[in-house]
Amino acid sequence: MENIQEKIEGEVSKIKDKIEKSKNKVDLIKEKNSINKIKNENQELKSRLFLDMGILIYDKIRKNEIVDTDFDEISNEIVKIDKIIYENMKIIEALNKSMEESICECGNTISKGAKFCAECGKKVEIELEEKEYITCEICNMNIDIDSIYCTCCGNKIN
Repeated sequence: MENIQEKIEGEVSKIKDKIEKSKNKVDLIKEKNSINKIKNENQELKSRLFLDMGILIYDKIRKNEIVDTDFDEISNEIVKIDKIIYENMKIIEALNKSMEESICECGNTISKGAKFCAECGKKVEIELEEKEYITCEICNMNIDIDSIYCTCCGNKIN
């Protein structure tokens, strides 16, 4: 009987050891996850700081406060991207305007692009905006003559 008791106690002891090892493993995994979380948060913060620093440097380069040819290629690429973004924003603006409807003198709603009112037959007058433009020396976009800064790349207009 003592032999059985010793075997049971031995097995219980083994089970307790396994449980203790499992608890230690879980604690280590929790600690590792906690440290990983802190590391990831700090990596994200570092990335945001690099981005902020890059924007600051780019602004100083555009204002000629920093002159370094190592940045020229990257700056030129940014100007190209700014131009693409600006051109697409203008297209979206034009598409939004083309979807607008106007009201005829007779009260009928006239779809944009219609040449005549469907209700009374009156010819739709198209108002053309006549503006004067200047060309930005950085990105070569046409901007309003009274602009202080380029609406495409942000360059200060002289």
